[in-house]
Amino acid sequence: MDYSANNIYSTKILGKSTMYIKKDENKVLEEEIKIDSSFNLLVTTFLLGTSIYVVAQLIGIFLTTEAFGPIIEGGNGSKLFLTDLMFLILSLVAIFFLTKGKLTHYGLNKPIGEVKWGYIIGLGLLIGSIATILIIVTGANGNPALAGLGIREKIVLIWFLASIAEEVFVRGLLQGYLNPLEGTKISIGKQNLSYPVVFSAIFFGSIHLPLVFSGADLITIFIIFSMTITLGFFTASLREKYRSILPSIGIHITTNIGGTMLGPIIYAILVGTI
Repeated sequence: MDYSANNIYSTKILGKSTMYIKKDENKVLEEEIKIDSSFNLLVTTFLLGTSIYVVAQLIGIFLTTEAFGPIIEGGNGSKLFLTDLMFLILSLVAIFFLTKGKLTHYGLNKPIGEVKWGYIIGLGLLIGSIATILIIVTGANGNPALAGLGIREKIVLIWFLASIAEEVFVRGLLQGYLNPLEGTKISIGKQNLSYPVVFSAIFFGSIHLPLVFSGADLITIFIIFSMTITLGFFTASLREKYRSILPSIGIHITTNIGGTMLGPIIYAILVGTI
């Protein structure tokens, strides 16, 4: 056996190289496992959200369609009420089942830190107003689901019930379920956003696309989809920042107020009709 210094040195170098190669292989394997785990969690969350969305819609249709009675008086108000109520109930049941009562993991708690409510209210009113003004100036028909709703129905169903139910559903249940992926970021422009934030925003925008089946025109759908995606990124970021859905509910409510009341008023002032 050759015990020369060169051979011993070569053996040591080879041993270190082998060790580094094994470390690299382990690192690659860990990354592959992490990617598979993230993908599986995203798919599971998507299926969970889609299942709840479909069930809630079917119950709303079933109970308000003339073919079934209707079981309760039909109309847009009834269907909106039943659908959003089912979003809320099914989401809360799922959260209780998943957490066994530990609701803070899903944002059902007081915000952590000082919330800038003035910023939240102003931003929500701005987003909603811009969306409605764009619908008016483009000559679009608007959201058919709001047709025939009086001011009291809009306050109860749109401002409060829809805002609370959708935030518990998307920002509470779905984004909370994706909490393990908060450390994984995606670069969008100059922003590094977590997987839960991006998923939450896109899913929230997507659940408004079925407006196409309610007779909404393409311009209305495009504006509402763009607005809800934008709102989704803000609400999801607030949920992640404050560890609570309360700020998200706040900006959602004010966006709906801006869209159903402030936007039309601003437009009327701008064109001089009031």
